Amino acid sequence: MTFFGNAIYILPWLIIVETKLTKLFPPQLPRGFIAGGGVCGIKKDGGPDLALLYSESEAAIAASFTTNRVAAAPVKLSREVASGGRCRAVIANSGGANAATGERGDIDARRMAARAAEALGIDPALVAVASTGRIGRFLPIEKIERGIEELAAVVRRGGNGSAAAAIMTTDTRPKEIAYQFEVEGRPVRIWGMAKGAGMIYLKMRVAGPPHATMFCFLLTDLEAEAGFLRTALAAALEQSFNRITVDADTSTNDTVILLANGSSEAKVEAGTAGSAVFREALDRVTRELAWMIVADGEGAGKFVSIEVSGAASDDDARRSAAAVANSPLFKCALYGETPNWGRLLAALGYSGAELAEDRIAVWAGDLQVVRSGLLVELEPGRAEEELGRERISLKVDLGLGEGRDVYYTCDFSPEYVAINKE
Repeated sequence: MTFFGNAIYILPWLIIVETKLTKLFPPQLPRGFIAGGGVCGIKKDGGPDLALLYSESEAAIAASFTTNRVAAAPVKLSREVASGGRCRAVIANSGGANAATGERGDIDARRMAARAAEALGIDPALVAVASTGRIGRFLPIEKIERGIEELAAVVRRGGNGSAAAAIMTTDTRPKEIAYQFEVEGRPVRIWGMAKGAGMIYLKMRVAGPPHATMFCFLLTDLEAEAGFLRTALAAALEQSFNRITVDADTSTNDTVILLANGSSEAKVEAGTAGSAVFREALDRVTRELAWMIVADGEGAGKFVSIEVSGAASDDDARRSAAAVANSPLFKCALYGETPNWGRLLAALGYSGAELAEDRIAVWAGDLQVVRSGLLVELEPGRAEEELGRERISLKVDLGLGEGRDVYYTCDFSPEYVAINKE
């Protein structure tokens, strides 16, 4: 289980095997960072809608953004900040995406950075911006600017524990986690918060810069160069956010930002023992946050892992797992606990992966449901029993080679349609 202030986020199926990492309950910020959340009036329900992360010293930054060609204004601005390799603060709002807003959107994003910089007494070129919410509407920028001033005052006084709640949209709970480990005999922390429940799917590239889904902000008091952080973040994303989907939609605002400010006085470089434990911690944090997003998928009641092995290549395994994870027909069958394995086979067939139908085998948990491409005769109710679990593990063997990969998804329910019909 993971704690968020007075709230508890429970993943009962998650088994943590501790190595050199210690999970912090409740999550604690790394040294030299302050965070806070507040209300500026964007959301109609009056809920928290503005978050600020601040480093007391200049930090190295690595970041990753949406591959959607309709990229939000704050994404464009934060790309500029990340290209400089240094950052001091992140200001993020929920309730409005500032996407498809043209020149005014660009101006509003820069106004957010400028107001945060002025309130904190730092260079606006060191302020990243993120926005999430309805696409195509202008932000109430005057409200946001007033909110930034108030929130900066809170942060200067030591902050509060509301940042993770302030970035939520259709999320039902905040997503926050922290680990501690040692480098050069010094204690080091890594902390992360994320948001996301719908419009979750990263469109993969075989080559190119790393990219991620929805919001994830990561902080560490380790000292590291931006180049090392970019390499570590790219690898972490491949095994976490790049392997989840809720609804096969890729957002205009996807943002992952990693800051390292060196306040622990421990430094890592590529190839050192310290770099290995840091990368393990970064992988752990991003993976658990990604799982939290899937578990909180809009209207979801089931967490589903789809592991493909025996593919002709790792890329074919990824294509196959992603096709099944994104199939609306199969996800509806998961919700209805209906063992319609033909929908899974159909998804494999259109995935684009090399396939020999008569070699396909499928298991739900330990129960084999497809053998040599044919449905297995089962006792009545046995397959439904497996699909009735809160966590469903599906294994697919294509029988062609050594390629393997895994995707994580959830079921589709009527609640998903109700949330997204407007």
